[in-house]
Amino acid sequence: PEPYGIAMVMDGFAWLSATLTVTVSLLIGIAALSRRRYGPSFFFFLLLLVAGMLSVALTGDLFTMFVSFEIVALAAYVLIAWERDSAGLVAGLKYLLLSSVGILFFLFGIFLIYRDIGVLSIAGVGRALRTAGAGDTASMHLAIAALCVGIGVRTAFVPFHTWLPEAHAYAPHPISAILSGVLIKVSFFAMVRILREFSAGYLNELLLWIGGATAFAAVILALAQSDAKRLLAYHSVSQMGYVLAAFAAAGGISMAASVSHAVNHALFKSLLFLTVGTAVQLTGERDLFRMEPVGRRAPLLSVFYLVGALSISGLPPFNGYVSKALVLQSVGDSPVLVLLWITSAATIASFIKLSRVFMPGPAASAAGAAPGRDRPGAMMLMATAALAALCVATGVLGRPAAETLHRLAGHGALPYIPGMYSAQKLLSTAAAAALGAAVYFLVVSPPGKRVTGVMKQYAPDLRSVVLLFLLGLLGFSAVAYL
Repeated sequence: PEPYGIAMVMDGFAWLSATLTVTVSLLIGIAALSRRRYGPSFFFFLLLLVAGMLSVALTGDLFTMFVSFEIVALAAYVLIAWERDSAGLVAGLKYLLLSSVGILFFLFGIFLIYRDIGVLSIAGVGRALRTAGAGDTASMHLAIAALCVGIGVRTAFVPFHTWLPEAHAYAPHPISAILSGVLIKVSFFAMVRILREFSAGYLNELLLWIGGATAFAAVILALAQSDAKRLLAYHSVSQMGYVLAAFAAAGGISMAASVSHAVNHALFKSLLFLTVGTAVQLTGERDLFRMEPVGRRAPLLSVFYLVGALSISGLPPFNGYVSKALVLQSVGDSPVLVLLWITSAATIASFIKLSRVFMPGPAASAAGAAPGRDRPGAMMLMATAALAALCVATGVLGRPAAETLHRLAGHGALPYIPGMYSAQKLLSTAAAAALGAAVYFLVVSPPGKRVTGVMKQYAPDLRSVVLLFLLGLLGFSAVAYL
């Protein structure tokens, strides 16, 4: 029995996390069936990855969460390197190394908690920490900091994000979709559960600024990319900045904003990785300036991409517009609001840049395509159509969706939200779109290309990455005493 035995928890938050995992993974699995590119071994590891993520979502104790994260890491490592090309093998090895370093921090936190409290049940530890003075010790602050660093590596916020661009960019396209759409969300939900149970609200101010910095820094690096999938990978980091900032704002609608954007990001980023990955397959090219436009060859795929691009850009009536409006409202008058608004404009610029891949292109291109081989498979179109429909539905029904997610997260009824389509919100969105268009023309200009060419070379070595992890641990630990 609790608090010593291994328990599974199916509260609203776990139900939300598990449902998101199963829904998106199912659609990605259907997409992977297209053209029968992948055999039984691939689906074995895919299902092992899903099982590990479900275990992370449902576990009630810290050690089982550690084991579950390791199952996820093992399956993800194999799947990232599945194509056996040099870039994928290096990306998989980097993921394995950095996730192993990160989980050592997590295990160190577990050690401190078990040494001082004697139980590993998350609820049991939370009850113990709420007793007089038990949570306000140096070792407990260090333990919580170590847990945040360990999960932060899997969630990929700054400064723990360095593994993600390569892993998401060079994995098989369905795996890129599941890593971005599901894995980093499950990790984030696990961190939220721990921070809430352990009453670690003193970290909110730090996490708010980390969220804003993550969103802004990653979108600047995304703008510099010419590799289509690498551009999407940096946007995975950037959008998690919104999710983290909204949670850390700790206001009346913060949880609804954070969880809504996490769920919406899972939908539109999975859609984007599947559509862009299919375009890469059709053209045999990754550089978006050299890719032949696929609009004539795959018109439905282009429509589904457009839904995903408009969603991540935060334009109405798609789901990204609703959740970004909630995120911006949740951070209130904090200076982080400016960072997030600028990030919104830069995101629009990025997807104007990427959209050239899905333009109609020359008529001869479509006429010369080989039937059945140079077009998306039926299963791929089925999966992307379902994801596109969900992006539209969660946008049109944004308010009731946010209210439902808020209740599932254990926060009861959602406080009053001003109209989603108020003149102020629409004008702010229009201004971000105008600025985004201006930034796009600046980035593709000759001076802009020279600057982005330098930025693309950003790649910290392993020693620098480990140093960032240690600095992150010190930063999280020091906050309690500032």
